[in-house]
Amino acid sequence: MKWAQVTVTTSQEASDAVANYLFELGATGLEVKEELPAVALISYFPLDDLVGGHVQNLRRFLDSLPGAGIDAVPAEVSLKCVEEENWSEQWRSAFPPQKIGQRLIITPTWHHITTEPSEILIQLDPGMAFGTGQHPTTQLSIQLLEEAVTGNARVADIGTGSGILAIAAAKLGAKRVDAVDLDTTAIPIAQRNVQLNDVTSIVHLRPGDGLQVLDGTYNLIIANILTKVILPMIPQCPQFLKPDGRLILSGIMASEAPQVEDQLQANGFRCLKIQQQEEWVGMLAAWVKPT
Repeated sequence: MKWAQVTVTTSQEASDAVANYLFELGATGLEVKEELPAVALISYFPLDDLVGGHVQNLRRFLDSLPGAGIDAVPAEVSLKCVEEENWSEQWRSAFPPQKIGQRLIITPTWHHITTEPSEILIQLDPGMAFGTGQHPTTQLSIQLLEEAVTGNARVADIGTGSGILAIAAAKLGAKRVDAVDLDTTAIPIAQRNVQLNDVTSIVHLRPGDGLQVLDGTYNLIIANILTKVILPMIPQCPQFLKPDGRLILSGIMASEAPQVEDQLQANGFRCLKIQQQEEWVGMLAAWVKPT
């Protein structure tokens, strides 16, 4: 059987939205390759009469993103035919098990590995969601989570996507994780991953616009999203944090880090750690309640 390989080259900013749209169209797999400053999203569809329509829909979708305030340049779509055996083997080889931080092992569902007693296993299906631990922003978030999550912590994950960070927080000892995503198509995907990792009693998924759907206060808030979303969110965070609560921010380009750090300091946060991987920065900050 032949398959259509559809590659979308777009901006870092637009990559999440494009990945979700590819799955809405019925992509059977997705591989993400950074080609800084752009991102290539390589997806696969059955080679049938619908392929041409998928390509047209993708181009229209890319054209619509600037209207939502998202820069999608270079916004290119290409198509080629591949044999089934070749693409499936190539795609799966792009997702080997990987260790992130000191304890967490992220593995696709088709790999069966043995872990040490001190290690924590998270299984995800890369064919179901964008957010499988491959991207530096996710890896930075997980590394900071290892330091920040304490036993019985109440955690909020803003922009949960595949649910990987919410699952990691639960497996690191959080007693409750409220995971939020504005994209309603992400919720059922995250729910399947939550079930796969046996943390349904801890991780509670809800659609909505960031902090606005939270209730109560938290020991930790995680936000692995765009800097332009993070900056206006920071002043709102203290009302959702317990005294000495912590904030993990990722999805920040290194050039944008000074803006984020200034905003944190202006709103009563103390930066505990700033960590960089490639062009990306993750931050761990503590909120000091005014006396």
